[in-house]
Amino acid sequence: MPLNFEDKLEIQELAVRYANAMDDGDLKAWLDTWAEDGVWEGGIGKYEGKKSLSGLLGDLGARIQNKRHVMTNFVIDSAGDLAKQKCYLFVFERENSTELVASAVYEDTLQKIDGRWKFIKRSVKLDPSFGKKL
Repeated sequence: MPLNFEDKLEIQELAVRYANAMDDGDLKAWLDTWAEDGVWEGGIGKYEGKKSLSGLLGDLGARIQNKRHVMTNFVIDSAGDLAKQKCYLFVFERENSTELVASAVYEDTLQKIDGRWKFIKRSVKLDPSFGKKL
């Protein structure tokens, strides 16, 4: 069954809340975007479960500090309470310049848990031209 408008909007807002919490250094709000057994995969490794995920922002360190993470170009498909999302990420400096420092693609799997969408898996791949910068 296709997702309704409200579900698609909630999934897009989830990605934006994820980025805003990362930019604000708000670990509690960032962890709230995840299912208990969520998995993040990216260039620095794989983090499984909220306990492991709680260390990710610190491990990313300077890669995310003083940056703006912008999510866009959402494509969402669903099968019941599971959804797949693909979206783009642009990362900008926010202090001494507004330089674009990275672009990437997120591939997500989401699940509706207790009436709210949560990430159960996020995989991020930096575009090759930025792979050495971050």
